[in-house]
Amino acid sequence: MATVLDALAPYVKKLLTDMAEEEVSMLLGVSGEITKLGGNIESLKAFFADAERRRITDLSVQGWVRKLKDAMYDATDIIDLCELEADSQRALRGGSMEQVPMGCFQPLLFCLRNPKFAHKIGRRIKELNQRLDGIHREAHRFNFINLGSYHYRRMPTDAEPSSQRMTSEFVESAIVGEKIENDTRELAHWLTTYRNHDIKVVSIVGAGGMGKTTLAQKIFNATTVKEHFKGESTGRFLLVLDDVWSDRAWSHVLSVPVRNASKKQPGNGVLITTRLGDLAQRMGASFYQHHVSLLNDEDAWSLLKKQLPPPPNQQVLRSTDHLRAIGMKIVKKCGGLPLAIKVVGGLLSKRSQSEQEWEAILHHHVWSVAGLPEELDKRIYLSYEDLSPQLKQCFLYCSLFPKGTKIVESIVIPMWISEGFIQPRDGTRSHDDRLEETATDYYRELITRNLIEPTGKYNITGYKCTMHDVVRSFAEFMAKEESLVVIQDDMQAAGGNSLVHRLSIGPTRMTSDWAISQKQKGTLRTLIINCRINFRPGDSLTSFSNLRLLFVKYAGCDGLVLAASICQLRHLRYIRLEKTDISRLPEDINRMKFLQHIVLRKCSSLNNLPRRIVGLEHLRTINIRGSNVRILIPRGFGGLTNLRTLYGFPIHMGDDGWCSLEEIGPLSKLRGVTLHFLENVSDCSMGKRARIRNKEHLSYLELNWRSRGFMGLMDGVEKQHQQKVVEEVLEELCPPSCIQHLQIEEYFGRQLPNWMMVPATTAFTSLRYLGLIHLPCCTQLPDGLCLLPILEWLQIKDAPSVKSVGPEFQGSSSMAVKNAGPKFQASSSLSVGGGVIATSAAFPNLTNLFLEGLCEWQDWDWEEQSQAVTAGAMAIPGLKSLKIDNCKLSCLPPGLANSRRDALRQLFLHELTNLTSVDNFSSVVELDVFDCPKLMRISGLSRLHKIRIFRCPNVEVLEGVPSLDSMELKDATMEALPGYLRGLNPRYLKLTCSRKLYDIILTCSSSEYDKISHILSRTIDYFPEDEN
Repeated sequence: MATVLDALAPYVKKLLTDMAEEEVSMLLGVSGEITKLGGNIESLKAFFADAERRRITDLSVQGWVRKLKDAMYDATDIIDLCELEADSQRALRGGSMEQVPMGCFQPLLFCLRNPKFAHKIGRRIKELNQRLDGIHREAHRFNFINLGSYHYRRMPTDAEPSSQRMTSEFVESAIVGEKIENDTRELAHWLTTYRNHDIKVVSIVGAGGMGKTTLAQKIFNATTVKEHFKGESTGRFLLVLDDVWSDRAWSHVLSVPVRNASKKQPGNGVLITTRLGDLAQRMGASFYQHHVSLLNDEDAWSLLKKQLPPPPNQQVLRSTDHLRAIGMKIVKKCGGLPLAIKVVGGLLSKRSQSEQEWEAILHHHVWSVAGLPEELDKRIYLSYEDLSPQLKQCFLYCSLFPKGTKIVESIVIPMWISEGFIQPRDGTRSHDDRLEETATDYYRELITRNLIEPTGKYNITGYKCTMHDVVRSFAEFMAKEESLVVIQDDMQAAGGNSLVHRLSIGPTRMTSDWAISQKQKGTLRTLIINCRINFRPGDSLTSFSNLRLLFVKYAGCDGLVLAASICQLRHLRYIRLEKTDISRLPEDINRMKFLQHIVLRKCSSLNNLPRRIVGLEHLRTINIRGSNVRILIPRGFGGLTNLRTLYGFPIHMGDDGWCSLEEIGPLSKLRGVTLHFLENVSDCSMGKRARIRNKEHLSYLELNWRSRGFMGLMDGVEKQHQQKVVEEVLEELCPPSCIQHLQIEEYFGRQLPNWMMVPATTAFTSLRYLGLIHLPCCTQLPDGLCLLPILEWLQIKDAPSVKSVGPEFQGSSSMAVKNAGPKFQASSSLSVGGGVIATSAAFPNLTNLFLEGLCEWQDWDWEEQSQAVTAGAMAIPGLKSLKIDNCKLSCLPPGLANSRRDALRQLFLHELTNLTSVDNFSSVVELDVFDCPKLMRISGLSRLHKIRIFRCPNVEVLEGVPSLDSMELKDATMEALPGYLRGLNPRYLKLTCSRKLYDIILTCSSSEYDKISHILSRTIDYFPEDEN
């Protein structure tokens, strides 16, 4: 709400400034009303921070805040109507949008020249002022105090914006101490070892925020559990029920099929987390019940420190130790609850590590607030109080995503923008170039503060997060006056609620009828339907007259009705239709002046975009990924100059009245683009006119061809011509230096472009992900990739014409610098993101390398030069994960197995039909070898923790693996167990073999059993006869 006030105030000031010049008071006939409106808003704004705090425990203040919020929402509606009228007047007078400035109140002054509208809008402003007068008078009896602006109230800090743990470390940020490790081992043992039960039901019981889900995740990811419950091979399953509050689903739906399945295949497991011990017993968890305990002081302090940013130097380390006494007092206030410690730690991470800062947190007034409702945890409230007004709204908005659904970065950010939570930095309303970047910063800050938690590693589309149940309860309570989430099958809950502004329905399917009153529909600004709903006959969306945001997924509504309704939603900023049967958008979509984001995902019936869509000048996003591949895009698309994201864009020939490639040339603000059907580009000049290399904000680019038609050509001359064209087109589609993600798919040229060669690649100083997918005709990998300074992820897949990879691919120190050109040679290091990266090492930042489907690849020439190694310039020094799949390599290159390589952890070798040995990878902890029929030897992997050997019948030697913990051996053809098993002592062995060998082993007296008898934890299974 503070955001609305803060956003409206400068507009009012602008109106007052323009009033004298434009004689607005005379036009309106209400000379004093505009001045009064500005004064009312300014004076009320001064008291809002105090009111926001007091409303939590004072119902009368809560009612006052609600009245003020409703009035401010009405004010924004008035502003919208003024802009719509101005747009209509311009159209009647033959003007264009560009001829009139686009600030909020200049269109207002323009449209007020319509006397009828001037009278109507003047009356509404007068009525609004009367309401604000009453609200202002009422404020006096509450004795509100002026707490100042957020920046004034916020505790001072000299801490830099934190970027810590923006990796997979988030997943581990709640794990400290030996206790959770011991509990994981104990519960995993219970689930996998005891065999005298058809089904094992284990429960984890404890209060909210104590780490039940974290413990369950660790158990689920434990190696022994994964191997024991691998359903496709063992027939066993593990069912995890998290945060269970009722046994209804178990007793009415799950219990019978689970128990029936367990009679056929004993050993299945059910893992429950719940706050209710008696409920766990009713569900049959008497087998084993584990009560989580609070963290002790030392573990609590360790967990708090894990939330802080990494120390830049030893001096800061000493400062942290110096704060131990204060820190221990803070964790005591957290009561040993891991969630509370993480949230408070997230708050401390935004502070400098000084005694003054930490003392301010320790003595914050929130700790002493009395009478807080049960839903409001003081630790979370403390963090919430520290958020800016904009960030508070973004946080509360996340509670609209029901439990079990992900808060996806790429989805929620446009929603925040559409709601107006992200404030422009230059005073304009829609044309700020950094709204997406600001919103991304907000999202990452919520992660840093542990108010939302990533479900896994960062990927190319951003993070996917969840919200802890305790945090969700807090957010839902704080937003209850404005937001409602309907999960259960009861639409009457929505019908009986107060006049909320945001409604989220689903993801559970609703069988009851759509039941929302007309008045409630008129107040809604956000409607999210994430399930199938039974719409009544005659229902449409037209009655949602003030809707700003519409998100419909799966809803069983008629596509034609949906299309007809959309244009009546004149305030709409955001529309997302996913997996609906809509076939078209309305032709008069240009009337939707405020529309910024259109997402039509997986709408298979969609035929084309309306021609008038090119009139939506505020449009920032068009995403039609996964929809009809034959969808048509109208000409004139180049006029949408405010587009930031364009996904699923199909290229047409250009001579059929529809959009061709060069139309994206003027779209200079694009951040993300995916282009499809590039085989339709008949001339490289069209690629040049697309001006891809000039798009200085472009960070995400996918270039997609269809090679099927080319591969089917019989005419050799025509083939050569088409290859020449696609090579020239790709040469012109060179991305800008700011590109971060690049993927090229189904490109059928014979060679990759010069901008992928030395020295051109040195310009791509921001590229982190590169995918080269399905390149049927390329015979050689480009030599410039090794010079990409911050490339982290490289995938080359399905390149059947590549037969050898030479030293130019991974480069050597001398070759890379020699070929890079004089400008690059002049400096031996490159500054990126504030750090310095040595450029003499090839692929200096690459961590993940995938070489898949190079089915004719036979040679990999990679010999590290001794000079380069001693100089610390080893190629790919940071490689952590390598996958090689489907090729004819007979050996792995010496440069890869370099003894100095200490970062490589995962090595996956699949279908290397000529590979004979895997030796001396001393840093590898996880090894997969699948379908390598000539493989005979695996040795010298001193840190190997886990190995899987599938269908490699000729392996005779497995040695030099002293750290081996888990092993899986799978082969339907082996007649005897390999002899090397006698010399191994893994903690766990999973064996899948033929039925004949299985029966021999089970006699427990055979020589085959003797090979594994010393391995105490093992699972033995066999292939069905039809798989042998």
